[in-house]
Amino acid sequence: MDEMVVTADLGVCGGVGLGLGRLGRFVVGWCIAAEFQSELLPNSSHNAVSSNSTANPPYFFLLQKWLQFCDSNHTECHQRRENQNFWPTRVIFVGNPDKVNLVEKQIQGEDYLALSHCWGAPTAEEKNRFCTNRKNYQDRLQGFSYDELPKTFQHAVQVTRALQKQYLWIDALCIIQGDDGDWGTQAKTMANIFACAYCTIAASSAHGWGDGFLSLQTDPPDIRAPITPSILTCKCDFNKDVDDGALMKRAWVLQERVLSRRIIHFTTAHTYCECGDGVLCEQLTKLSPPFGKQYFVLDPNFPRRLTQSGSRRTADFIQFLFKKYSASHLTIGTDRDVAIDSLVERMAQVLKTEVRYGIFDCFRGSLLLWKRSEEDKTSRISYGDRTVPSWSWMAYSGGIDFLSDSSMMQSLVVPSRVDLGFTDDGKALDVKVRRFGETCRVEQQADGHIIVDGTEEVGRIWFDVSDRVEFKHCVAVGMKKYDWKENPRKIYYVLIVWKKENGVGYERLGVGMVEAQYVSRDGDAGTLW
Repeated sequence: MDEMVVTADLGVCGGVGLGLGRLGRFVVGWCIAAEFQSELLPNSSHNAVSSNSTANPPYFFLLQKWLQFCDSNHTECHQRRENQNFWPTRVIFVGNPDKVNLVEKQIQGEDYLALSHCWGAPTAEEKNRFCTNRKNYQDRLQGFSYDELPKTFQHAVQVTRALQKQYLWIDALCIIQGDDGDWGTQAKTMANIFACAYCTIAASSAHGWGDGFLSLQTDPPDIRAPITPSILTCKCDFNKDVDDGALMKRAWVLQERVLSRRIIHFTTAHTYCECGDGVLCEQLTKLSPPFGKQYFVLDPNFPRRLTQSGSRRTADFIQFLFKKYSASHLTIGTDRDVAIDSLVERMAQVLKTEVRYGIFDCFRGSLLLWKRSEEDKTSRISYGDRTVPSWSWMAYSGGIDFLSDSSMMQSLVVPSRVDLGFTDDGKALDVKVRRFGETCRVEQQADGHIIVDGTEEVGRIWFDVSDRVEFKHCVAVGMKKYDWKENPRKIYYVLIVWKKENGVGYERLGVGMVEAQYVSRDGDAGTLW
């Protein structure tokens, strides 16, 4: 995976050269944020904002100034989201120095911060003690001690107060937990909670509630004005500290990050301020926004930038997003279809298309061509009373990849909706089921299966589960636009299917590519569940 390339440029912070790694990592030119430094320390050429602790006033002064600068200079970041009147069902009031209160009322004209964090592995006793539940709910409305909070939550309160805000949202405190709680209804508001927050606090260095994220630093920030060459020794590595950190490997956090209009990342090595204009580290080294997949991640009004990107870049970002999400960790496996739901629904609205189980209708051909990327191919997730169809990548845990990249997606000819389209209720696909030719067979190899005719390889297959291998039926999902129509060796991209055990409809077994002459021309109408 490509690493970030850091170079220094003492010129204007605009035209820096940049590119993008193959999986969306930053490969950019850096420059010193001179215009921000002059505003931060306008009257001093020697004084430094330096602190041995991320919990001390000079450190928070820097964060305050960054937010004020963003408010004043970044119109795109400062604009409220489309739901201007949104306020969470509950927030924590931190304006009283003696205690904190759970507040359950709509508040006008105020801002709140939101905490993005790892739960870790709290015991049942810790959950009962720290979380809001039906038993302590009424008491918390009256107020409770700051000392009753675990360290990560205490630090979030400290940051909120230091940034001169009075309200804070933390999921464990503001959602009633337990079987008799209101997670089911509150989960539907998560998109607006992070989208409308004044700023998101990302506790990147905390692996659990008890760790905290404000700590002593052995190499404190040294921010000076005017710019001095010593600043060029900044060793920050945003990719390593943030993108590869434990917090960003949580599936729920991907949605929280993308929807937040700006974030303060508290990592072990550095603190980073992220907004639509780019990323700023605590030594005021600025990363300009990249023109690749991460450009959309930084969108403070996600997914507005997708509407200006063109279909190829949009399709490329969707695949990037789903690959990143699928490889992220979920404590509860059955959250796979809901932990990204708000992002997907917002994207469908701006794309003006239908979406079902992670498949956008406007890109249905290429998105159906997913394959599992991990060697340990476990069986399908058991969703209980919910159903996720076999053709959705949400049906399985673990990472995915796609047979088609963005360039191929542009040239993929997809069957009509009669032969490949959502059913009226969106729970299945209407398909045309074809048969493989009798002269070909499947052989297993280390990286999948190949389709052979005699000794010649004529196609490849990737099965979803190793112990479910059948080679009889398929559904043609597409062919390349420029393949000669009558060419028998043109390539079909297909879903491998079999009849359900009850005989009603079909289920997906895998995905593959095969020469057209080994697939029947005619097919039978069917339903793929």
